[in-house]
Amino acid sequence: MTTKTIFTAMYAALLMLILTVTSKAQLIEESFEYPEGDSIGAYGWVHFSPNSGTLNRIMVTSPGLEYSGYQTEGVGNAARLTSSGQDSYKLLSSIQSSGSVYTFFLVKFDTVRTSGDYFCSYLTSTSTTNFQGRVYARKMSSSANNFAFGLSKTTTTGGVEYTDTVYTTGSTYLLVLKYTFNIVSNTDDEVSLYIFESGVPLNEPAPTIGPLTGTGNDAADLGRFALRQGSSSSAADLTIDEIFSGTSWNGLLPVELSNFSSYVNGRDVTLYWTSEKEINNAGFEVERTSSENQWTKIGFVYGNGTVSNENYYSFTDRSLSTGTYFYRIKQLDINGNFEYFHLRNEIKIGIPMEYELTQNYPNPFNPVTVINYQIPKKGNVSLTLYDISGREVRSLLNEIKEAGYYSVSFNGSDLSSGIYFYSLNVNGFKDTKRMMLLK
Repeated sequence: MTTKTIFTAMYAALLMLILTVTSKAQLIEESFEYPEGDSIGAYGWVHFSPNSGTLNRIMVTSPGLEYSGYQTEGVGNAARLTSSGQDSYKLLSSIQSSGSVYTFFLVKFDTVRTSGDYFCSYLTSTSTTNFQGRVYARKMSSSANNFAFGLSKTTTTGGVEYTDTVYTTGSTYLLVLKYTFNIVSNTDDEVSLYIFESGVPLNEPAPTIGPLTGTGNDAADLGRFALRQGSSSSAADLTIDEIFSGTSWNGLLPVELSNFSSYVNGRDVTLYWTSEKEINNAGFEVERTSSENQWTKIGFVYGNGTVSNENYYSFTDRSLSTGTYFYRIKQLDINGNFEYFHLRNEIKIGIPMEYELTQNYPNPFNPVTVINYQIPKKGNVSLTLYDISGREVRSLLNEIKEAGYYSVSFNGSDLSSGIYFYSLNVNGFKDTKRMMLLK
């Protein structure tokens, strides 16, 4: 997971586009980027208790939660948990049985009840009842709006420890649930809970609660993260959002981006992004698609490893054809983790105002080169190749084209080295340029 904030554009002419997170090499990544009113069961979550029926399934709600410095403001929606109904879990991308597992998430409570109950936890890979690392909320007697967070390792018979600090309904908190596997006995695994009202520590601090061991047996493994609605007499009503799981604190927070924007100049698109700090940042792959599902890598920009200062990056995608495009950057950690940042809005390359045939690139070439041309009106486009004596060598294109920008790739592997000419003829416009093939 990466922490990010939105900041004011450095360039007034830039089209500012909010970045989004969609995928990362971690155990869970969930920003609830689904339509409001849908069940989360339609998007990778499994409803498991009660096992039958559709009683109050966990639903997508809008808007999502905001917390400065954590994830991106305005991205996705959230999930709504109430005081009764079905529970749901999401599979970790791989089953964990050693080391530590961290899950970051945002919560905001509307109603918390006096007896208290747990609302999320881990599950083993084969059980829907073996809850490990249970996170509670319990109303304080001093005020209906005050409550405490609690934590237990397994069952309440092992003890629930509550915070001394009083929290309030209507406020958004960042929580981190940690489970650590130990090997001395079958009851020595530890759980910890971190609670933040503001800020996101770059390095792991001391937990707010824990580490706790309790008396319950250790988990054989962790394979699921569960959301729980509990009973109407004890469970809370709350919103939960931005759930990210991984195996290290820093592994979830490698790079903090504060801007991802674009500038369009004719057929060229320049992407700009800024990192406020980086940890083990190998660099950024730049990807483009015209359909939002067939992504192509078009470049790579090296990162700065581990730094605490701002760094500015840019990449220019040149000579695009008329059409609609989408962009994303894939931030790569040195340790292999990765995360995608998307330009939320589309980029449109419009229709040119005049006819033009540009110089092929590269030139000289061996054996492949690209020829770009633009036409402001629909017409029959003829692009023909001639040798130095004026003899037609090949018809590169002869077909009806709509107004727009176009590129033609030419392979001269079957031709001899030398000077050639290529000529564009469309709607009465004609232009010819020279190219050189060197083998």
